[in-house]
Amino acid sequence: MALHLPKPRSKSVPQSAVGLDGMRVKVAAAAAAGVARAQETATGLAGLSATVPVRQLRSEIGNEGLRQAVIDAGRKPPSDRTLRRWAQHGRIPHPDVAELAQRRAAIARLGGVNAVAEQIGRTPSSVRKYMAGKTNELRNDAKSKLKAAKAEDTMQKAGILRPDGTPKVATIRVTGRVHVRNGDEAGYDYRTRTLDFGNSDVPFSVDESRELAAALANDDQARVVAILERHATLDYPENKGFDVYGDQFGFHFDAIESLDVTWH
Repeated sequence: MALHLPKPRSKSVPQSAVGLDGMRVKVAAAAAAGVARAQETATGLAGLSATVPVRQLRSEIGNEGLRQAVIDAGRKPPSDRTLRRWAQHGRIPHPDVAELAQRRAAIARLGGVNAVAEQIGRTPSSVRKYMAGKTNELRNDAKSKLKAAKAEDTMQKAGILRPDGTPKVATIRVTGRVHVRNGDEAGYDYRTRTLDFGNSDVPFSVDESRELAAALANDDQARVVAILERHATLDYPENKGFDVYGDQFGFHFDAIESLDVTWH
């Protein structure tokens, strides 16, 4: 008779995330990658990403905006034909150019340089330097304000926010390989399970839903995993027995195969 053993735990380097309680935890890189794949395919996650397709970039900032991102990256200005090819293939071949184009488009969506400067409490010159890549990161308070403004805009366009600004509530079904930690790695069991949080006695709250949507909007897939793990640990009825979620305790994803979310 064949012996069916649990699959071994992923060897990929874990990613750091900040959970809902402000606690920094480590999540499996394979689980975060599963969330990223779901953002590309799942209907309920459509539009919930800080990274927009090249066609959208081109429509928002035009050929001149894309060309300026290339110049800002220190590269030779491309022809209109090259830019059309990027849009057709859905790919900018240079990561530095892609990053600067995404920055330029995000600032355009938020109303332009002056509007963003007012929102984050910096001068227009500072915003232009950031947009052009002369400043790689904004200062902490400005960085967090810009991140929040971008997430709010993404959530609004994705239809996650109601007219009064409150978020819709997430109903979640997630399938993945999981294990339980109880202060010691001995006795770990890795198995594929489907968790239907929508049928839980304690469904996702408004606050959890907002934080989940904001994490998705910021492409912070590691934080999404941490939010899902915390809910599974503390609120999912099949996993009673934990009063705390952290690196050494609770329900943890080794990989996520599918993530389906509907918003009500």
